[in-house]
Amino acid sequence: MELIKMKENKKFGKHRMIIAGQIGFLLIVFGLVYFLYPKVVFDVEGDLIRFNSINSNVIIMSKNPDFSNPKYVNLEDKEILIKLKPGKYYWKSANNFIISFEKEIEIDSEIGLRINEKDGEKELQNIGNVKLNITRGENGVLVGNIILDDKQFEMIEDEGKYTGGQAE
Repeated sequence: MELIKMKENKKFGKHRMIIAGQIGFLLIVFGLVYFLYPKVVFDVEGDLIRFNSINSNVIIMSKNPDFSNPKYVNLEDKEILIKLKPGKYYWKSANNFIISFEKEIEIDSEIGLRINEKDGEKELQNIGNVKLNITRGENGVLVGNIILDDKQFEMIEDEGKYTGGQAE
């Protein structure tokens, strides 16, 4: 009876060693992946994105979720600022070992129109981040059309009614 117990204890001891070895192996693998996984911190301010690299070499960006037309941004300086047009973007970071999971960023459209007065004349200024289509009407009749890119301006007459919206 004692001989059987001793054999069972030896067998159980071998299993403990195998399980402990497997757990140790998994901890080492997960630790390596954690330390080697590319890490990037980002901040979105309007249409500007600031990427701060912790251990990444490159940012891969695309307008398509399948990354069929990727743009590569080198992170040599560890911090980079990118200006993007409004829309949804997909990105992932990479280093020499691993490519990260896909993330997405959305840049919102900002429509803004200001009337400035200079030397008695007036100008329309697009202060948003998208192209604007502005129509001028007088007495309910369309009499003019102005297209303004972002940050662009144009002199206008002080008469009529101006209506603007995002251009396609």
